[in-house]
Amino acid sequence: MRRTSRRAVLAVAAVLGLGTLGMASGSAAGATTAVAPCATSDLSAQVKAGSPGAGQRYATVVLTDTSTHACSIGGYGGLGLLGAPGQGVPTDLRRMATPPPAMLTVSPGGSVRSLLHWTVIPASDEPSATCEPTAATVVVTPPNQTTAFLRPWTSGPVCQHGVIWQNAYVAGSAAF
Repeated sequence: MRRTSRRAVLAVAAVLGLGTLGMASGSAAGATTAVAPCATSDLSAQVKAGSPGAGQRYATVVLTDTSTHACSIGGYGGLGLLGAPGQGVPTDLRRMATPPPAMLTVSPGGSVRSLLHWTVIPASDEPSATCEPTAATVVVTPPNQTTAFLRPWTSGPVCQHGVIWQNAYVAGSAAF
């Protein structure tokens, strides 16, 4: 596995405006030692259902460091919905500015999480009973990676032509 130098990580963080490095899952914030970015193979992924309300739905994507070394995660990652085998479901992933993206160091066993939010109220040009096709699977891509996890999607339909709002990853593993 290729390791990224501390200087390269700090330069990328500065260019992306990611600020100082922090620690995830209970470690002290403000670390001065940079670590390599988390590869998909360093992580596991879960999608936890949140509490629904008034046509709004929520879920939390949790990435956990399953490796034997610390690694860093910052930003948003990717997400897409799939229907029947190989069938795409409209997904319009939109990134929330708050909280701002921050580079997090994840210790072995530590986790980061990202809040997802969507509506089940159809747009004026969507069928009122179904909105978009209901997904069976969600594709979760960790930040700055090109390989992904496939996880079951048990959160029902996503209306408004598949718009899902995503927050940047923050420390922790609890559902929002």
